[in-house]
Amino acid sequence: MKKFKFEKSADSNVTKSIRFPEELDTKICDIVDKANKGKKKKEYSFNGFVVSACQYAIENMEE
Repeated sequence: MKKFKFEKSADSNVTKSIRFPEELDTKICDIVDKANKGKKKKEYSFNGFVVSACQYAIENMEE
């Protein structure tokens, strides 16, 4: 299994509305904030993390 890589915000054009448990939302926001720390402009986003995580999950699913 390849290592998860958090990509920068991707071009996403389909809008979805989902609900996250508060604890998971907080963890993702903390990861995004840490990835952007020390950068002049925001390079990573919540959406970018979720898209990266979904792509990783699909690529690593067992058939």
